[in-house]
Amino acid sequence: MKRFNRCHMPKTHPLRQPSSLLALSLLASFLFVILIFICWLHPAMAFFYEGELAEEWNRTYGGRYGDGAWCVQETSDGGYILLGYTAIRGEGSDLWLIRTDPDGNALWSRVLGGSGEDVGYFVRQTSDEGYIITGSTASFGIGEERLWLIRMDRNGSLIWDRTFGGFVHSAGDGGWSVDETDDGGFIATGYTQSKGKGRKDLWLIRTDGKGEMLWEKSYGGVEDDVGLSVLQSRDGGFIVAGRTASLGKKGDDIWLLKTDGMGVMTWNATYGGDRDDTAFQVVELTEGYALVGRSDSGLEGERVILIRLDHLGRKIWERYYLGSSGTSLEQTLDGGFIIAGRIDRQESGRDALIIRTNSAGEEVSRLILGGMRDDICSFVIQDRKGDYILAGITSSYGSGAEDVWLVKMRLEDQAAINSARLENLTQSLQSRVRPSRS
Repeated sequence: MKRFNRCHMPKTHPLRQPSSLLALSLLASFLFVILIFICWLHPAMAFFYEGELAEEWNRTYGGRYGDGAWCVQETSDGGYILLGYTAIRGEGSDLWLIRTDPDGNALWSRVLGGSGEDVGYFVRQTSDEGYIITGSTASFGIGEERLWLIRMDRNGSLIWDRTFGGFVHSAGDGGWSVDETDDGGFIATGYTQSKGKGRKDLWLIRTDGKGEMLWEKSYGGVEDDVGLSVLQSRDGGFIVAGRTASLGKKGDDIWLLKTDGMGVMTWNATYGGDRDDTAFQVVELTEGYALVGRSDSGLEGERVILIRLDHLGRKIWERYYLGSSGTSLEQTLDGGFIIAGRIDRQESGRDALIIRTNSAGEEVSRLILGGMRDDICSFVIQDRKGDYILAGITSSYGSGAEDVWLVKMRLEDQAAINSARLENLTQSLQSRVRPSRS
C-alpha cells in the first residue's frame, strides 16, 4: 500500500473550501442581508444610517448693544426670515425683522418700535409671501404692554399693525405666537392681565385678514396662565400650548388646550410633576400632537421634555433629555423630531443645544454650539433641502454685547459614513469565515 509522508500530504485545491466553511460564509451573508432589511424596515435600528450634525456656517447680526432672535422661518425662495429685538439706541429695545438669502447674507432688515420696550416673538410667511408677526409693545396704545400684531408684504413694507389689550389699570398683555387661518385671517395667543379671571390668563385672539378682531377668549384660573404656541388644526379649530399655575398638580404645569373654530374649548389637559413645567411649542402630526418644553420635575439635568399625544391630548409617550430647556420643535422629513434649546455648563455658561430624535423620541444625535460666554438657541427648523437652521442669541460671537445668531447645520456625508461602516462590517464578517490553514 502506498504511504504518504506527513510532510507531503496532498494539498486541497485552492478554489475549494471545506463544506463547513462554505456554509458558514453563506450563513454570514444571509444574516447580513437580513440585518440590512431590518434596518430598512425600522430606521430607528439602522445604526449605520445615522449621521452627526455639523456646523456649515455661522452668521451674526447686530451692533454694539443687545440684539437677539426668537424665531426663524424658511422663505419661499429658500432664504430665511428672522424676528427678535435690537437695542440700536443703546436703551430699550425695538422689534427687528431680518431677511436673508440661502447663505445667511442679509438682504434687508426692518426696525419697528418707539420709546418703550418692543419685541417680536414669532413670524410666519403668509400665503401671499408676506409676513405676519406677533410680539409685545410698550410704545403704542394706552397703559402697559400690549399684544402686537403686524402685517408686512414680501419686501418688508408695513401693511398694517394692531395692538390689543393694555388698559390704564392693566399690568400688561403680550403675544407669543401666531398662525394664518384658512380664511386668510390670523389666530394669536399670549396672555392678558386686562381681561379674564387671574393675574395672567391665556389669551386667544382671532382676526380677519386686515387685523380686525373677530373674537377673543381668555382661559385660566386665579394664578398665571399663558399661551406660548398656537396652530390652526386640520379640523378648523385651534390647538394651544403653554403653562398653567391655576390647574394641574403644583406650580406651573404644561397646558394643552383644544378649541373649535370659535374658540370654544373642547378639551384641555395638563402634564407635569411637583415642580415647574412649561410647553414652548406644539406641532400637529398625522395622528395627534407633539410638544416640547422645560421640566423641573424629572431627573437632575434632564430638563428638556418631549411629549407625544393622541388627538384628544392623551399621552402616548414622553421623553427627557440632558439639557436645561427645550424651546422649539419641528417634525423632520424622516418622521423624527428636531429640538432646539440650551444647556447650562459650569465651564462655559449657557450653550445652544440641538437634539435629533427618531419617530419614537429616542435621541439619535446632539450638537452643542457656543463659546465661553452665554449662547442660546431659541428656534430651529429643517429646510426643504434637509439641512437645519438655528436662530438665537450669542454673546461669544459678533460685535456686540449680544447679537442675533443664525447657524446652518447639516448631517455629515452619509455616503462616506455608510460606506466606511459597511466596509468595516463586511471585513469583520469575512474575518469570521476566513479558511484556516491546512
